Amino acid sequence: MEQQEQIRKLSASAKYRALIDKHRRVIYLLTGIAVFQFGFYFLAIAYAPGLLGTTWPAGSAISIVIWLTVLIILMSIVISGIYIWWADKFYDPEKAAIMKELSDG
Repeated sequence: MEQQEQIRKLSASAKYRALIDKHRRVIYLLTGIAVFQFGFYFLAIAYAPGLLGTTWPAGSAISIVIWLTVLIILMSIVISGIYIWWADKFYDPEKAAIMKELSDG
């Protein structure tokens, strides 16, 4: 029963709803960046195969599509790191403060 009461208090909290809205905005932004990068990657493969097949630097055995693939992987790691940093620095402490405030009150 106590857990249901905590959930009720939490869902009624204006601070928690504001935190959830902020969390949703961050998630949508990072997801949008990821979707854009993958969309660009797939469109480039579909519409510029000749360009992606060229080697860079000139004369090497590594094509541009390999470099682009590595960039996509690294950007995915960076996006994940940004979310983890944001959650640790802002979201988790604020959520803990709200939970403590609700349990004390």
